[in-house]
Amino acid sequence: MISGVSSVNEPDGPALRRLLRAIDPGLTLIRAEALAGGVSARVTRIDAGRADGSTDALVLREYGAANLSADPRSASHEYELLVLLQGAGLPVPRPRFADESATILPVPFLVTEFVDGATVTEPAHVTGHRTAFTGQLAATLAKIHRSGVASPKVPHLRDILTVARTRIGTRPISLDAALREAAVRAVLERSWPPPQLNRHVLLHGDYWPGNALWRSGALVCVIDWEDAVIGDPVADVANARMELTMAFGSAAASDFTRQYAELMPSVDLAALPHWDLYAALRHAGRMVEWGLTPVDLARLQAGHREFTTAALAQFPPSARPAS
Repeated sequence: MISGVSSVNEPDGPALRRLLRAIDPGLTLIRAEALAGGVSARVTRIDAGRADGSTDALVLREYGAANLSADPRSASHEYELLVLLQGAGLPVPRPRFADESATILPVPFLVTEFVDGATVTEPAHVTGHRTAFTGQLAATLAKIHRSGVASPKVPHLRDILTVARTRIGTRPISLDAALREAAVRAVLERSWPPPQLNRHVLLHGDYWPGNALWRSGALVCVIDWEDAVIGDPVADVANARMELTMAFGSAAASDFTRQYAELMPSVDLAALPHWDLYAALRHAGRMVEWGLTPVDLARLQAGHREFTTAALAQFPPSARPAS
């Protein structure tokens, strides 16, 4: 917690005051607090006051090395994307400020309005029936894919096939045995790219319940757009399916897939096995770095293996490695 006092893990008070003056000279720092869950960026909630007694609640996102290596202008690009998404009526945080000069803070950053809500990352967090939960996820993803925000409006966004080709073509020295990385890579290397059956649209890039905010059982905001790309909508579906299987079970993933398909009948899901395996590859070698307890790590790894095994079974034996 910051109240004008510096902290090892958070921006110091003077830096935050400089930040607030840049946003609005009338804002004064009340307090700041690190928010949990940031992996690719450091995230801080800032409460600021005005002379009339009103307050602003803001979220500061400081980009990490991985994001900046992929896109040195991550802050301004995410700001521009959020403006477009807000204009399209999507439930996203309102952007307030972005800076890449390193004169206010030492790294590029984005400031958005704080949205009151909580992430849902395990079954105990779900209120109401499971299908209501997955149905909201499906409906919101369908709305994103129908938003009309496409390549000409966001020329900086990469095509997911380019991103995927790099990831699939870059073999680490050590493969993740717990997540069956060798088997996943073997099939992807023989079967990539997937059939191109759908019009390319805006993709969130990391769509799952933990990148949404929920309040009283309702999905109120989709956050963390730094992985947004352009591509086949099935890629987002596959990522959500994987995360749902890992954290909530395969039945939740099946519900979500069915509900999305009902809402988006024009989307051809025939390439889903390819995108399922690509989604599975995204976690290889990374899950052990998330700071999970041994019990949670084992649970998520087991769910991931279940998802991967089901996806591998969709390919002909000739495409699969020998057991």
